[in-house]
Amino acid sequence: MMERRIQNLNWKVFAELVKDNRGAILPVGTIEAHGCANLGTDITIPEFIAEKAAEKLNLLIAPTVNYGITRTLLPYSGSLTVSSEVFEAYVLEVAESLINTGFEWILILNGHGGNNAELESVARKLWKNTGGKSIVIHWWDFCEPLTVKMLKEKGTHAGLNENYMVMAANPDLVREDLFDARDIYRVRDGAYPYPNAGTILKYEDNSASLRFDRQEAEEYASAVVEYIFQYVKKVVQNWEITF
Repeated sequence: MMERRIQNLNWKVFAELVKDNRGAILPVGTIEAHGCANLGTDITIPEFIAEKAAEKLNLLIAPTVNYGITRTLLPYSGSLTVSSEVFEAYVLEVAESLINTGFEWILILNGHGGNNAELESVARKLWKNTGGKSIVIHWWDFCEPLTVKMLKEKGTHAGLNENYMVMAANPDLVREDLFDARDIYRVRDGAYPYPNAGTILKYEDNSASLRFDRQEAEEYASAVVEYIFQYVKKVVQNWEITF
């Protein structure tokens, strides 16, 4: 299997590969508490998707942006953040540098909801500044129809969908022995506790059930990668017609 991670390539090898790999994947996440999963859940998942999707799409993988905008879970131990302004400016310059080094477009795989608005702003500014195209995928939102179909519930923070993606990437990062139902908090519209009252956040009464079925996790993760792949492939095909 070809090495696709840019940081592992020699510059001369990269110079040849970029001619045929017109797009790059940029994983983006943050560090924050995630129930019984790792603090870097929002990094682990987009990196996992990137590794699988890169082969399907013939893309190279840029080094991950590990620090994002953590808000209501910041007071929990181990959670880290940067400001909105710094985050957006930094990601934009990274994206511009990728375009300037030879890529035509970037797939920004986002693992964290706190980054959404800033990454969409990056996409608009990237086009304005460089003419570079981009696709921003907030994987859990984008894959919600698939999640409901396969897992019979909507996605949640540190819930079944995220835990299953982490389990597929590295089962050692999900600690079933540390699961505590008291960590589950039902988010309510019109109420804003700070810090949030749990590290497993559910948005509907019938969500945030946790199972630890390795086979189900791998089947779900495989379907997520395919779901994203099919969409990105279609976007790129349409770009080729228009641009």
